[in-house]
Amino acid sequence: MGQITKACAYANNEIALVAWSLDGPIENCVGFELTRIDIDSGEEIPVAAWVPFEGQHNPDWLPQTTSVWPAQKLMWRDLTVRKRRLDTARRPGNIHVKYRVRPVGLAAPGLPPVTNVPEKTYEGPVIPLAYLDDAVESNVAYVTMEHGNVRAAFTNGILSAQWLERALKADGKNVKELAVMLMTPGNPLREYLTGDVLGLLREFLERDDDELVRLALYELADPELLDVLRQRHKRIRLILSNTSKNDAGEWDNENSAFREELSNLIHKNKTDRMFNNGHIGHNKFAIYGGGEIMTGSTNWTWSGLSAQSNNAVIIQSEKLADAYASYWDRLKEDSADFAVPDPMSASTTNKQGPKLREANKQSVEVDLDDGTRITFWASPNTHKTTKDPDVRPPDLVDLLSRMQKAKEAILFAVFLPSQSGKTGVVGDAVAIGTDDPSVLVYGSVSDPTAMPNYVPKKKKADDAGDGEEENGSSPATYDAKNVHVVHAAALVEGDLVGDFEKEILKPIGAHAIIHDKIVVVDPLSDDGFVAMGSHNLGYKASYENDENLLIISNNKALVQAYAVHVLDLYDHYRFRAALLDMKKKGMTPKEGFLVPDDSWLEKWLGHKGDLSRYLTSQ
Repeated sequence: MGQITKACAYANNEIALVAWSLDGPIENCVGFELTRIDIDSGEEIPVAAWVPFEGQHNPDWLPQTTSVWPAQKLMWRDLTVRKRRLDTARRPGNIHVKYRVRPVGLAAPGLPPVTNVPEKTYEGPVIPLAYLDDAVESNVAYVTMEHGNVRAAFTNGILSAQWLERALKADGKNVKELAVMLMTPGNPLREYLTGDVLGLLREFLERDDDELVRLALYELADPELLDVLRQRHKRIRLILSNTSKNDAGEWDNENSAFREELSNLIHKNKTDRMFNNGHIGHNKFAIYGGGEIMTGSTNWTWSGLSAQSNNAVIIQSEKLADAYASYWDRLKEDSADFAVPDPMSASTTNKQGPKLREANKQSVEVDLDDGTRITFWASPNTHKTTKDPDVRPPDLVDLLSRMQKAKEAILFAVFLPSQSGKTGVVGDAVAIGTDDPSVLVYGSVSDPTAMPNYVPKKKKADDAGDGEEENGSSPATYDAKNVHVVHAAALVEGDLVGDFEKEILKPIGAHAIIHDKIVVVDPLSDDGFVAMGSHNLGYKASYENDENLLIISNNKALVQAYAVHVLDLYDHYRFRAALLDMKKKGMTPKEGFLVPDDSWLEKWLGHKGDLSRYLTSQ
């Protein structure tokens, strides 16, 4: 009979990921019991589970554990390593954990029974389980933001989740009220979803000293952050760009109310960088004094903090801070040549000038005190001011050259680099994986038009010269051997399975779902790296936007923290995207319950288990 050969655990500041591999099929295995072991306290906690066996029901979506409802897969996201099962309180970070993984089957004579069983909270018969073999323990993983001279945090902004829908119902709320909850400082749901990111942003503003904080922001509309800016306005130097056009054709509606107030508070220390056209000032970075920078994908809005998946880093480095400060100065100088819209919501023809573009063509290389290596790219960095699909910009030339050296895996989570994956990292990653089957590619996108197999609708002229619309194609999944991409989706009425209820994809007033801009390459290797920042990772960002992009290597713990975040998104949306595709094909899904036999295991010993085998390969 097959056995577990190895278990490996990885973590970031929010979740832990554990994977295990087998040397063959385990007869009669109905899944695996997982136990989290807190190294610091010695506490052992069976990992929570919500999906029951066929014939059982969990209508109130109350947690049992994997001692009752075992994991029918070879990898598991421990979402409760910091989050609690039944409320929005979060456990402290900076803890060390490992995992015990043990195969279980239906109870039978001669097998040791599973006895660590919580009180029954579900409907249907109890299904007694027994252990089939000894347990295997993983390595110790550190649940933390701290990675040497870099701190990295991730939001909990996945809204298409059963707990959120049910929590709103239990509180007598609905999706129409969600936005108000998420923009209210101190709201428990807001605090839960922002994770540690809100604290990182506030840290740059609240330190009790006179150091200046220089900001370059795209969106600034979070009430809590605005309140901190009011209190510390004497320390602030701000470049604030415009937000997008609303349905009435007016630019900058989201920023406008706070823009006027900040003009009165900080006067000449605020620069309005108003494009009011297809170009955008897409940065979201801050420079503290002369020694630290904060960047990432998080816009300073209630939706960026709590209704999207996002990330933020604080990096200690005088050289990197100097590079960002020089870029900040160039942005301010470039803005002096902009026409001032009248009114501020009017369109303009403003574009970034040649001096800024020329200076941005050269990257800055930085070595941190802990050995971390960083390449900093600023945008725009092209001579042309509009995207040329035939000419790859220099920052993406650099990134692609590194991606092409991947030996094991490319992982990504992005918003919308480009349509159909062309002229951006989605298409690059798919091409690399297609050419080299030994490289695993797993990715998730926010916008369905970014899927590599998306085909837009188009007009087809008939003999009379009239246009007839041809059907396009918008799949939610892309699978080609070793290459797998999904787009963010939620369960709706037509594709519910098991005890799942319909979910919220995004609240009213929010836009992106996955707002990260992340590529991770070979996270288990010493040569692995992560690319992150505000850059949307498509040609348009390099040609037409203000952006910043960091490529970070020689910091395996940080790279793996980003890998955990990317795989968390992929695994969450994979199930929902697959159901969406089945619905489009008129198929009736049968998933939603555990099966009481070992039939589930065959697929995991095939291609479905490629990722778990990779995660346990070193």
